[in-house]
Amino acid sequence: MLDDSFLTIIDAFTAHMKNQKRLIAFAPLLFVLNHTPAQAGKLASIIIDDVGNHLEYGRDVIKLPATLTIAILPKTTYAKKLARLAAKNNKEVMLHLPMQSVEHHQHSPGTLDLHMTRNEFREQLRSNLNSVPYVRGVNNHMGSLLTRHPGHMTWLMDELSGMGGLYFIDSKTTGKSIADKIATENNVPVLSRDFFLDPDNNAGTLRQQFDLFIKKVNQRGYALAIAHPYPETIKFLKAHLNELSQHGIKLIPVSELVRTASQIKDNYQENRHVACTSTACSRL
Repeated sequence: MLDDSFLTIIDAFTAHMKNQKRLIAFAPLLFVLNHTPAQAGKLASIIIDDVGNHLEYGRDVIKLPATLTIAILPKTTYAKKLARLAAKNNKEVMLHLPMQSVEHHQHSPGTLDLHMTRNEFREQLRSNLNSVPYVRGVNNHMGSLLTRHPGHMTWLMDELSGMGGLYFIDSKTTGKSIADKIATENNVPVLSRDFFLDPDNNAGTLRQQFDLFIKKVNQRGYALAIAHPYPETIKFLKAHLNELSQHGIKLIPVSELVRTASQIKDNYQENRHVACTSTACSRL
């Protein structure tokens, strides 16, 4: 007959094995929980468009002590000089690519339009890219007409895809733009603008748009805004950019936002679902 001390040892061992089985059963779920990527912090990017024609305004915005991204118009007087200055000041550089608009605005140098053949389109695009050093990505200047045409957007994204590593930002100058859709189809990293911070000269618009920008980041986890090197805008940004950090928002280059915005979306979807481990999973 077994004594009490030996029975106690057996009971303890049996309980231990039962716990081990429970851990083994929950192992897949524990793996999922421990290896689900953590949500990124609140992230934002601000692009400064239309840089290149005015040296003083370009310098002023580049010198702002913040991680802004500078979008430079091709073939402008100070394009190369300001691109080099931006890179020296740790500002990411984009090509602000002129495209034909619905309105008959005067074309900027290097404008892509509907009347070009594919070869003309390609050569103009490459010439524009070569006119601005340190380019990491592209966004459209105007383009309310061109960005709604699938053929020309396919030409553009096919070229960008072949160059490797360049992203595209759809400035959304028209609600009919399909540029972001065509970029995705051609595996070009893409993101669309959420807000223009200074769409008009109204004194209260900057404040209103900046507040909406912050609200969007707080709600979604990221947002992308575009502003311009106007004296009023530069003055506002200099005075109020610190509000982003007060809200726990980190300002990052657009190339990082394009990458991490996709991860935030993916993580959100993953966190809504529990891993499926039952025998029924094979039929899903």
